[in-house]
Amino acid sequence: MSPPIERVEAALATLGRDHEPPPGWEARVLAAIEARPPWWRLWRVWFAIPAVAVVALAMLWLRASPAGLELAVEVTPAEQVVRGSSAHPGDLVAATASGGGRYRAIRVYRDDELIAVCPGAALCEISDARSRATIALAALGDYELVALSSARPIPPARGSYDVDMASAADAGVTSQVHRISVK
Repeated sequence: MSPPIERVEAALATLGRDHEPPPGWEARVLAAIEARPPWWRLWRVWFAIPAVAVVALAMLWLRASPAGLELAVEVTPAEQVVRGSSAHPGDLVAATASGGGRYRAIRVYRDDELIAVCPGAALCEISDARSRATIALAALGDYELVALSSARPIPPARGSYDVDMASAADAGVTSQVHRISVK
C-alpha cells in the first residue's frame, strides 16, 4: 500500500479529466471569430455614433434652455419715517421679472382683482433681459405681484387672479408670485 500523501496526489491529478475540452478546440474558436462578417468587428463604431449624437443633443438642449424665471420685488416707502416692515398706501413697488422663456409679463392684483399689466402699464419697462413694472400702492388690501414666462405667447388677462392663473397654468406658463399686504 502507498503512503496516504501519494494517494491524495494521484487522486488530485485525475480530477477534471472528464471536463477537459476536446482536442483542437482553440482552432475551432479562432475559425468562428474569423468567420464573422467584417462589419461585426466595427461594433465599437456602431455603438459610439449614437452615443456621441445623444451627448451632442443633450449639450444643445442644455445650452438652449433658458434660465429659470425670477421675480424681484422692491418696496420704496413714500414717507421718510417708516414704522414696521409692512407696506403702506403711497409706497412704490417695483417688480422685476428676468429669465424664463421668450415671452414675459407682470400682473398686479389687489384683493384678487387685476389692477396693472406689464406690458401695457404706464410705468412698464421692457427689454430682452427683463421686464419691470412700477406701481403705487394706492389702497389697503392684499396685493399679488405675478411674473409670467413662456416660450409661446401668454394668454391675455381676464381680470381675476384665480381665473388668470388657471388659464396660464393650462397654457404651460411658468409663474412666480410675491404677496404684499398693505395696512
